[in-house]
Amino acid sequence: MATLVPPLSRTASLSPTFPADFPARCAAAIDEALGQVRAYRAWRRFDLGSAAPIDERYAGLPALGKRWMNAHGPAAFVTPGHSLEAGVLRGEIELVKTSGTTDEQVSNVWFQPWWDASERASWTLNAHAAAVATGQHREAILSSPLCVGPRSERGDLTFEQRRTGRFLFLNDLVDPLSWSDGHCERMLDELARFEPAVLEANPSLLSRLCRTLLRTGRDVFRPALIVLTYELPSAIHRRHIQAVFGAPIMSSYGTTESAYVFIECEHGRLHQNTRFCRVDLVPFGTDQGGPSLGLLLVTTFDNPWRSLIRFDVGDVARLPPAEPCPCGRTDGLTLASIEGRTANLTTTPEGLPVTQAEVDRRLACIGAIDEYQLRQTDEHSYRVEIACDGGYSSAVAASAEDILHGLYGPQARISVEEGRRLSPEPSGKYRLVRAMVPIDWKLFVDPRHRPPALPAWQPRLQRD
Repeated sequence: MATLVPPLSRTASLSPTFPADFPARCAAAIDEALGQVRAYRAWRRFDLGSAAPIDERYAGLPALGKRWMNAHGPAAFVTPGHSLEAGVLRGEIELVKTSGTTDEQVSNVWFQPWWDASERASWTLNAHAAAVATGQHREAILSSPLCVGPRSERGDLTFEQRRTGRFLFLNDLVDPLSWSDGHCERMLDELARFEPAVLEANPSLLSRLCRTLLRTGRDVFRPALIVLTYELPSAIHRRHIQAVFGAPIMSSYGTTESAYVFIECEHGRLHQNTRFCRVDLVPFGTDQGGPSLGLLLVTTFDNPWRSLIRFDVGDVARLPPAEPCPCGRTDGLTLASIEGRTANLTTTPEGLPVTQAEVDRRLACIGAIDEYQLRQTDEHSYRVEIACDGGYSSAVAASAEDILHGLYGPQARISVEEGRRLSPEPSGKYRLVRAMVPIDWKLFVDPRHRPPALPAWQPRLQRD
């Protein structure tokens, strides 16, 4: 292994190692993108050149945002020697829309072999996944059909209609609030019939199913591994899932555009999938929670249909203490946690950032809470709705108010009320924390590490 220590890692007193070919692969990705990929022509003036250290070359480049990607279109990110139209006609690739709000949606090129290879590489980063995932194993998926899988307005698709090879999609209803007891029973019966080695799930949806099981006391088939993906899991979700299944739980982090980026190991830390990506963590300022807190920028390797350099995935991450992970893995960047979307940041009345995970860690300490949604309604005001299967009470409300005052400060105006119908976003994912006022998260980034701004996009670039 060759040691390559990014500047931020030195700041955080971490010393990751990387595969011997990692620096060369980083250089190849940046050279190909800037030299031959149409979408990056305007980036060339930011490049320090091949004589500069590779980390400094990357640090000098802008961040790739979804607005730039949408403006140029998928064809502008294809590597030399490949035709988007020909690839689609051959059936080698597909064009898909990512889930999310209108501003976050991206037209993406789906290349299944690359995705599968990235997934297989990620399994080595968790001992349970390495033992169970063979590539031929059965996998049940519990998600919103807006994310993946077939969809029905009535939830009446048959077992065969929802099975594709080694995969079974348990849910075909968009709105989880419409799940009947019969729909939940069907999913549980099919889980027992299919006997998957792995259950992959939206944590909020699996938590909802587990709450039904905890209420009814029904027995359930227990897979060897539960993989949480599609959204940031709450500690409350994990508590419900562990109480029902008692199986190892692994969080998988990635995006439709960048595939598998981090995997949670058996000791709870997240490890970088170095065979398929480079990750730069752009730190927040020291008075804003940095340098251990920062933004994730991902560069992908070996995808001929989608060259991504310093792609802003829209998430905030936290580095762990300097002590090595007990699992013994040192390959690539290690994270203590994904802290949530930049779009889900809130602020204290003094303007300091508060991540979704910080809110979640506090509210999860109240054992009676089964579900919540917090909204920041103005610079000083916060409203949280709480659902309690065991019964909402003034004591729960008082505890939540005290905890949130401890997080946001004594000047915060906290309103707590019972949540009777907590709904997912139009994307099908639950948004636990949200600011209803504009928050410019770019102001939290350490100015010394802030990526340079891209020029305004020119339509003529798409026609070149």
